[in-house]
Amino acid sequence: MAVRGSARWLESEDFTALDLGELSRLVARTSERELRHRLIGGVREIALREIFRRMPEYLRPARAEGFDAVISWQITGAHGGGVDEYRILVSDGACHVLSDHRDPPAISVRTDPATLLRIVTGNEDPVLAVLKQRLSVRGDLALAARLSKLFVVGPKV
Repeated sequence: MAVRGSARWLESEDFTALDLGELSRLVARTSERELRHRLIGGVREIALREIFRRMPEYLRPARAEGFDAVISWQITGAHGGGVDEYRILVSDGACHVLSDHRDPPAISVRTDPATLLRIVTGNEDPVLAVLKQRLSVRGDLALAARLSKLFVVGPKV
């Protein structure tokens, strides 16, 4: 179990095996400063890969009906000050992580890895993240407004 303020659990081999409830509790107990510090280098890559690998599992198919869009997730803080991009397609009540970037996105979401981890674990509201200028959204804003309702965030109750 994590000590309050510590994010050593991010460096654990078991990170990818954590269920959403445990991950949410660990993120909630970790200070913002420590989370940001740990989410660099190889840990960052593992965390981002795991977040996007799980996205299809957390889609709420009934809420995704009629939603058809490619979403570009631009995660800042890559090595050398760059941005890592992940694209997903939500269509026909399913979510697919895209391996190529040929399709133009309807929505582009830009944030840092700590904010993304806090949002997907239910520890930060995406609307507040926008207001705090920690997350920005471009493109079809009507579709983007539905994003937070399409996915389970935080532990299932």
